[in-house]
Amino acid sequence: MLPRVKGSEIIEELNKLSESDMDPSSGYMWGHSYEHGLRDLKQIVREAYLLYLEKNMLDPTVYPSIIRLENDVVGFVSKYFNLNSEGAGTFTSGGTESIMLAVLAATKYYEKKYGRKPKLVLPMTAHPAFHKAAFYIGIKTKVVPVDSVSKEVEAEALTEAVDDAATIVAVSAPNYPYGSIDPVERIAKYLDKGVWMHVDACIGFILPFLELLGENLEPYDFRVEGVYSLSTDLHKYGYVPKGASIVLYSNKDLRLFHYYAYSRWPGYPLVNTTVLSSRTAGGLAASWTTIRFLGEEGYLELARCVLETRKILENKIAKMGYRIIGRPRAGILAFSSDSIDIYALADIMRNKGWYIQVQPGSAKLGIEPSIHLTIAPIHRIVVEKFLEDLEEATKEAEKTKEVYLNEELLKWSSEEELWLVLPRLLELVGVSRGKLPKEGKILNLLINKLPPEIVEYALKYAVNEIYTATHK
Repeated sequence: MLPRVKGSEIIEELNKLSESDMDPSSGYMWGHSYEHGLRDLKQIVREAYLLYLEKNMLDPTVYPSIIRLENDVVGFVSKYFNLNSEGAGTFTSGGTESIMLAVLAATKYYEKKYGRKPKLVLPMTAHPAFHKAAFYIGIKTKVVPVDSVSKEVEAEALTEAVDDAATIVAVSAPNYPYGSIDPVERIAKYLDKGVWMHVDACIGFILPFLELLGENLEPYDFRVEGVYSLSTDLHKYGYVPKGASIVLYSNKDLRLFHYYAYSRWPGYPLVNTTVLSSRTAGGLAASWTTIRFLGEEGYLELARCVLETRKILENKIAKMGYRIIGRPRAGILAFSSDSIDIYALADIMRNKGWYIQVQPGSAKLGIEPSIHLTIAPIHRIVVEKFLEDLEEATKEAEKTKEVYLNEELLKWSSEEELWLVLPRLLELVGVSRGKLPKEGKILNLLINKLPPEIVEYALKYAVNEIYTATHK
């Protein structure tokens, strides 16, 4: 029998459980956090979220204010991505859902037009959400390499991969690994007008405001003829709590292809604008509140903090001997080194209280390991301290010993042998039921050395082990 527990005891237990968690408001996280540091904004957003927490977006006839809130939010976003009055958008739970809906809409559009499913052509740097969408919807993908220096996809290479009229082309503004922006306008010039191009600006909500600050960016949005859809996340550089995203379409009729309706049952007629049916309106109310509170002036101020911080980092990190990867144009910076063990560097920085994201790379695919930094406005305050610790951590990483993996663990000739090896691999990296490894060096090294298809299988195996409940 599950006993009842007092509220005060529950909160006390939650506080204790979260002691090992990173603090998203600390400024010490360079990933998974978009901290703005504005206490008054946080307070009013929490009030708005709670006000709409129990309101369900499933049926706006019960809560008609939801219609007004969504139309206002989509209208604001549409303006800054230059969507005209013929277009339309939908509020979603996050970038993955926005991308999934756009790919679904494009698939249904092509099925109606040509009677067959399309294929999806995308750069290697495109977010895995596109591959996930293809997996769920049942279409094939074709991956195109990117330029080795800029980390932008080459327009000619991408368009050469479009050998069928029924093709969805996905590009990034910017891409997540390196912060480079694919040449949307140049790609559109090579594409036939009937080809559906989607721009993933999920981490690019900051771009319109960087342009207003004077940054010279090539057109990446609905200014480009040939952009059919675009996704952008408000819970990133919109500074809204998770999950809040927008998917936009160049024409209102295109949005109909991602809608779902069903009335052939005894219950209420169902119509869904998103993948999810029941969902709290809290995120929508928080988005509406944040946009109203900040306005253009507030977003410009926060974008300026990010831009200044990125330029400081680019300068100082390069002077430490690291290589900046790609052409960072937004709020992302990635760097690597030929002499420093960056896996060890990340662990050392974690011990100093910082979270920096490791991109393990892949020896088989020729992708070098790197460190990814997502820059938030709060980092303008802590960037000097971060750089001091990074310099110290660099000296410590130079002294770390190289780790040699047991080559026998990396070899097998059958699925049965792999199943025998997987538990030993998990033990090696320190993964067990309900527990994560304390250090990431060996895990990242394994991810780099193993073939990608085995990494994917092993990651699912590991997560399946971690998320296994202990029955009491």
